[in-house]
Amino acid sequence: MNRWTRIRGRQPRVAAAVALAIGCLFAGPALARAAPLTVVTIQFDDGYDDAFQWNSLNTHGFPATYYVNSGSIETAGHMTWAQLTALSQAGNEIASHTVDHVNIKKLKLPDARFQVCQDRVNLADHGFQPESFAYPFSDFSSSLEAQVIQYCGDNSGRLSSGINDKSVFAEMIPPADPYATRTPADPKQGTTVATIEGYVTAAEQNGGGWVQLTFHHICSQCDAYSITTANMQALLDWLETQVTAGTVVIESTRQVIGGPYVTPFCC
Repeated sequence: MNRWTRIRGRQPRVAAAVALAIGCLFAGPALARAAPLTVVTIQFDDGYDDAFQWNSLNTHGFPATYYVNSGSIETAGHMTWAQLTALSQAGNEIASHTVDHVNIKKLKLPDARFQVCQDRVNLADHGFQPESFAYPFSDFSSSLEAQVIQYCGDNSGRLSSGINDKSVFAEMIPPADPYATRTPADPKQGTTVATIEGYVTAAEQNGGGWVQLTFHHICSQCDAYSITTANMQALLDWLETQVTAGTVVIESTRQVIGGPYVTPFCC
């Protein structure tokens, strides 16, 4: 539990926003700001084994969310169940990304439900409580949201686009659609730390909100979607300065979204 009072559900976020608005209107010394304006969530997709380095790089105790494909765990280049358990025990969220990293938009409804519902079942069978989902390839539709993601019991669904730092600087809290939450572009091999920091400062300078930073690999030039260990450490150290300044808080997807946990089932 972080510095904010935690109650499952989204009401505390709304209350904090109202308190903040009142504080801005009256600016009285007794009305201290209820919460930082900008929430950052650090996320890793696909369950690659090099992303396990987070446990050693994360010297600040920040929670992260790992969206994993249960069908690839224990395969070459991916984490083991034991590693996922270690991440979970360190305070990170283990979340769903389909069994086989497939584009569920192209599947028939029973197959799409299997990929999402069974992924939750597989994760729960290993002791996790999956309640957040990320769309492979960011392919989304309103029918998927209602008939698959909500049907299977997840509380949220994440895209990989929608924030452009021109007209949209952050996702709202709570999101307008928790099953289609928006992010900046996924950092790539050539993305600088300054650029990633810019996603956060752009939100800070434009009313705040939720910034989801999505990574895949932590390595040196092993993949187009990768960040080096040095750059990841530099980013985390910089985020600590923002947290210390009181302008940013780091939370997992689960912490931002809230909602009751639905027991997994299939299908």
